[in-house]
Order: sequence, then C-alpha cells, then structure tokens
Amino acid sequence: MANNDSSKGVPAQRLAFGRRLRALRTRAGLTQTAAAAAAEMDRSFYAEVEAAIHSVSVDRIPALARALGVEPYELFQDAPAGLAGDR
Repeated sequence: MANNDSSKGVPAQRLAFGRRLRALRTRAGLTQTAAAAAAEMDRSFYAEVEAAIHSVSVDRIPALARALGVEPYELFQDAPAGLAGDR
C-alpha cells in the first residue's frame, strides 16, 4: 500500500480508515451526527475523520467501535464485500 495519495498528500492509511468508518456507519444505519454523538465526538470532527482530513488518536478507537457496533479491530480491516462506501 502506498503511503500517500499523490494528488493530496494524504496518507493512504488515513484514506482507507475514513472509507471503512463511513462504510461501517452506513451499514449501521447511522448519520454522521448520530455516530459522532454515540462516540462522544464533535460531529464536524467526525466528518473530517471520514473525509481523511484528520485522524483519531488510539484513545478514541474503542468509542468509535462501540458507536458503530463493531469490535475495534474491525475498524482496521479491509471492508468485506457488500459494505457500502469501500470505494
């Protein structure tokens, strides 16, 4: 995996994490506002994590996982087939 998206200078792993986060949120049937509230995060910050503008600290991973109804490790896996938002 490349380290950066060459057009934006965004780390590829940050892009992938944001896509997985969006896919899991969509699968859970949550809006960004609902997911952010459940994870006790500001909605605009949550949206910027999905958009790969910001990354989250490791301290926020458990709260994000709980909000999305998944185990923390699932936030870092390639999205299974059929998960929306993977592309």
